[in-house]
Amino acid sequence: MIPVKLILSAFGSYAGREEIDFEKAGAGIFLVSGDTGAGKTTVFDAITYALYDQTSGGKRDGNMMRSQYAGLDTPTFVDFTFRYREQLYRIVRSPEYERPSRRKGKDGKPGTTVEKAKVSLYLPDGSEFMGKKGEVNRKIVEIIGLDAGQFTQTVMLAQGDFLKLLYARSDERKEIFSRIFQTDVFAQIQRKLREKARALYGQIQDAKKSEEQEVSHIFYPDEGEYKERIREAVLPQDRQEILKEILKEGTEREKGILKEAKKIQEALEQLNEDLAKAEQLNENFRRYAEAEKEVRDLQAQKDRMEEVKKQLERCGQAEKVQGAYRLFEESSRREKELEESIRQLEMIREEKNREGKEETERKSKTEQKLEEGRQTYEKFRQQAAALTEELEKRKDDKVRLTLSRTREQEAQEKIRQIRVILERFPDLRKLEKRKQKTWNDLEEGKGIYEEAMKEYFLKNERFLKEQAGILAGGLEEGTPCPVCGSLHHPSPAVLTGEPISQEDVREARKKRDLAERKKDEYQQKFLEAGQAYSAAVKVVTEEGKKVTPDLPEEAAFMEAFLEKEAVRKEEILEERRKEREEAEEAVKRREELEEKQKGLVKCQEDVYMQMEEYRLKIQETDHCLRSLEQERSRLEGEKEARIKELERAAKEKEALLCKFRETLEEEGFSDEEAYIESLLDEESKTRLQKEYDDYGQRCIEAKSRQDTWQRALEGKTEQDTTEMKERKRSMEDKKEELEKEQKIWYSRNENNRIVREHLKKICEKLEKLQEDYTCLGTLDQTANGNLSGAVKIDFESYVQRQYFRQIIGFANQRLNIMTGGAFLLKCRALEDLGMRGNAGLDLDVYSMETGKVRDVRTLSGGESFMAALSMALGMSDAISRSAGGIQMKTMFVDEGFGSLDDYSREQAIGTLRNLAGEDRMIGIISHVTELKESIDKQLIVTKTKKGSHVRWSL
Repeated sequence: MIPVKLILSAFGSYAGREEIDFEKAGAGIFLVSGDTGAGKTTVFDAITYALYDQTSGGKRDGNMMRSQYAGLDTPTFVDFTFRYREQLYRIVRSPEYERPSRRKGKDGKPGTTVEKAKVSLYLPDGSEFMGKKGEVNRKIVEIIGLDAGQFTQTVMLAQGDFLKLLYARSDERKEIFSRIFQTDVFAQIQRKLREKARALYGQIQDAKKSEEQEVSHIFYPDEGEYKERIREAVLPQDRQEILKEILKEGTEREKGILKEAKKIQEALEQLNEDLAKAEQLNENFRRYAEAEKEVRDLQAQKDRMEEVKKQLERCGQAEKVQGAYRLFEESSRREKELEESIRQLEMIREEKNREGKEETERKSKTEQKLEEGRQTYEKFRQQAAALTEELEKRKDDKVRLTLSRTREQEAQEKIRQIRVILERFPDLRKLEKRKQKTWNDLEEGKGIYEEAMKEYFLKNERFLKEQAGILAGGLEEGTPCPVCGSLHHPSPAVLTGEPISQEDVREARKKRDLAERKKDEYQQKFLEAGQAYSAAVKVVTEEGKKVTPDLPEEAAFMEAFLEKEAVRKEEILEERRKEREEAEEAVKRREELEEKQKGLVKCQEDVYMQMEEYRLKIQETDHCLRSLEQERSRLEGEKEARIKELERAAKEKEALLCKFRETLEEEGFSDEEAYIESLLDEESKTRLQKEYDDYGQRCIEAKSRQDTWQRALEGKTEQDTTEMKERKRSMEDKKEELEKEQKIWYSRNENNRIVREHLKKICEKLEKLQEDYTCLGTLDQTANGNLSGAVKIDFESYVQRQYFRQIIGFANQRLNIMTGGAFLLKCRALEDLGMRGNAGLDLDVYSMETGKVRDVRTLSGGESFMAALSMALGMSDAISRSAGGIQMKTMFVDEGFGSLDDYSREQAIGTLRNLAGEDRMIGIISHVTELKESIDKQLIVTKTKKGSHVRWSL
């Protein structure tokens, strides 16, 4: 992170708007100087406040930073722009503060109002990060990679807090290193190992609980010996062996019960067989009794069945007469139907005659309409032929329109391209002027550089001659020369009389170096301007050649040529526009003719379809007339046939009546009434016939059954089955009890088998879990620093020790120079850490003079400052080289140099200069006068009665 610009408004001791452009100072060391209370530390407070909403010392928050000198209209805010990883970020933050209100209260005095806190973060693409205050603060930490506490210990070394990193506890350093060096991955490994070890331990306990739960499900043959042995068994294998014995005893008991039940079953089967035979004999005696009763009942129905027989015989005689009567009735009905049919045919014939007359009139009218349609169709056909001929003459109108539009668009595009190129010429002229200006600056810079070079060589040569003269003044013949070692001095150097100091030479060299840098800058600017101008000319030339190949090569003539070309293209465009309008008019006329032609074609189609309908109607009418004529002829023939059939039916009716009367007399019926009384309906006849037939069959079957049972039971008597049924019931109860007991033992044995299988699986699982836990538990204890008998250092701290050693190594390189090798910093050895927790990042001091190690807190004030500064520089070096990639190219140091002697101060400043190099910025706040003399770049804070102001002195 490198600061670019800082704007303070009504902040701290600054009443108005103060702007600090850090790019003016550039890389290197700069000093912030000014009177006590002027606001030097406030500059660093503003940067820390802008980033983290708190000041560098942590003793003042933003709400306390409203300037007491600020006017009512002056807002309080800090606007900080910084660069990180070559990306530019800007943050604007204002605190919540109370200011006098512009309105007066009821008492006439001005009241107060509260301005709410606000913060805005602008990202490299210029967009504002959308989020609340807390989200913006977290985003800043995400960008920089340090929180406020870490920032003030590694970058912004605040007044009074400078020694925090040096004196930090091991756990505090651990938190700092975790974010800076991204070692949280090792902490995650620790947590994962801890979680897995705990999970594995939990699985072991669950498995043991499952084992005990399964043991609780065991059924014992008795509650004594086995249960006690299971409870006392230590190993799961022992429990399985005991369970095996329990299973063996339970199985033997189950087999004994099954054997006893089998014996009872065999006896019960024999008893069931004997009982079945006795019950069957008794059933046969019952059926014989039923057969005797049925024979007696049938004999009682014999007289009634004789009467039914006579009734069925009289019905048979009546049915013979009924056939002749039915023929007579059918003949009478047929005669009436023929008479009605003849009357209906006469009515239909008259209706058909009327329909034929109507169809003839309809045909005449349709033929007249058809002729009118032919005439209309011919008229439309002639009009359509005339339009087709005219459209044929205009068939190329659309092609001409498309071509004219294309030409017009091409002309417009050419003009647009020329205008775009012409718009580049103002920028091209600016680039040309810039090129000329940079050339003039370069020529001027070369002259200044040559003059400075010449002056430096002259002064340096004079200085060397003066030095040689001074050395030669002390030479004596035979005494060796301190420069070349010669004993003879034939031509010693003499003083010129124009003394010049080494400071004059240094000043001349500085002027020469400055002039050389300026000349190089001018040369670089000239090259950049020339390249930009050439690139712009090349773009204009390439684009211009695409528009017009005749474009002149000289840039001076291009603009005028393109202006004339634009005018010429405008004239061409006007011609193309007229051509397009004429073509559009022609196409419009053609489209109108086409629409008219479509209308005529539609009319033709409508007339033709109507004519087709008329033709179809005429055809339908002709077909209808022919059908009517055929129908009339058919009806006439059918009527004559029905009249003849009626005459035959009358004769047949008379003959059938005579036949009926003869049959009635032959069957013995005195008259028609006696015949009708003897008739039975079909249902009654069927019912009586079935009743008579069933009676005869039942008599035969009943007599047969009676005879059969009598022969079967001859010499036999009925049996008493009461005692046999009682014995059967007793044996079944005994069998049921044995089956229940067998099921109980089967269920217990099956349960114990399942328990045994489950215990076997749990045992195998438990062995595997305990084997895994032995390994993982050791890893967990080692990684989290809980291993018995070992140093209490966790995995993350162990890794951080490597970074800590690296930081101490870098710190000692500077500290060795600052202290002249008096002492070094040292990471406390593992064997010296003891058994306390949160260890591993402790710091000691090794004295080079005594060879002893002591606590870092025993350092004096000056020694502590140099050690703390070295640690901060070492941290910066380690960060820049770490895989975390946090780039902190800035450091601010608030006071501390007053505790150093001259030598230590010079060494510290030299170390900081070397560290800054060409890409880092280091700011120092100090009252030490010697620092003001040795540091050229200074940010001067001036205190006034109306607030402080800042300015650069470079």
